[in-house]
Amino acid sequence: MKNLIVTLLTVCISLATAAQALPTEKLPLNEPDSTKPKLFADLPDRIDFSPNDLLNLLELQPGQSVNVTIGLGFIFAGELVSKSNDNHSSSVVIQSTNRPGARLVFTRIKGAGNSAKYLGRIISFKHGDCYEIVSENDHYYFKKKSIYEVISE
Repeated sequence: MKNLIVTLLTVCISLATAAQALPTEKLPLNEPDSTKPKLFADLPDRIDFSPNDLLNLLELQPGQSVNVTIGLGFIFAGELVSKSNDNHSSSVVIQSTNRPGARLVFTRIKGAGNSAKYLGRIISFKHGDCYEIVSENDHYYFKKKSIYEVISE
């Protein structure tokens, strides 16, 4: 029994020593790809909009064409590919036809009384930039961001 304990202890020490002697490899990390093309390079960093201008999107059905003005000089054209409704929220996803790869996700969340909050993004995983809906003092705008600010790989 004593020999078994000594043998096990020797094996453990040998393995620990051998593990320390192995070269340490860095784990591969998904680094942000700064070479991705910008989809919205022709547009400003901030685009003011009224959520009321997008509410009609929530009434459309999948397969319907969409042509909506987001802000001055920015028209988003596409096809409604997904829709979701429940008692507290409504959401649509629109696949762009004029900005290939981009999808507009627009959501209305109903609050107490007649209040509502709006969330959304215009995003393409093939590109390095995107827009996200931001609200400040009940004023909404699309803010341009790096895709890596919005997602993590």
